[in-house]
Amino acid sequence: MYRFGKPKIVLTLLFLFVAIAAAQEGLSFDATIKGQVLDTTPEQNPIPDVTVSIVGTDGETYVVYTNNKGEYIRTGLHAGRYTISYSKDGYGNRVGKTKLVAAGGEIFDRVKMRKKENILTFLMKNPFGWILFVGAAVVMIIVFILLFLSLRN
Repeated sequence: MYRFGKPKIVLTLLFLFVAIAAAQEGLSFDATIKGQVLDTTPEQNPIPDVTVSIVGTDGETYVVYTNNKGEYIRTGLHAGRYTISYSKDGYGNRVGKTKLVAAGGEIFDRVKMRKKENILTFLMKNPFGWILFVGAAVVMIIVFILLFLSLRN
């Protein structure tokens, strides 16, 4: 028959206590991910109403939105790895690197998003662009007139 001495019992109980505490820590929902989304102008203006998707390695997805200061926060997360993506109409979408947040921990992620340009915004920002645009339009009109005249004869 095997007998446990007091030191072995104490060590066994201590091991069980540590194992239970470690397992419970892995199940905690107290991690936080927060950040700020700015534009790429020299002023780095905050971008409100950006959709921020936080996806865990288990596939669980959390969606939050930036406020008027471009800030967002998501609390109550499991400790673990998360991929954060950012999207808003008129801006290029962003997908960040995977972030690791510990139980009880907090991470902060600052991201810059670039405005998508269309022909009008490009021309408004580039005076030389207007010259190219008008020149191309004039050339196209002349080509169409010459084509029309050559087809009539």
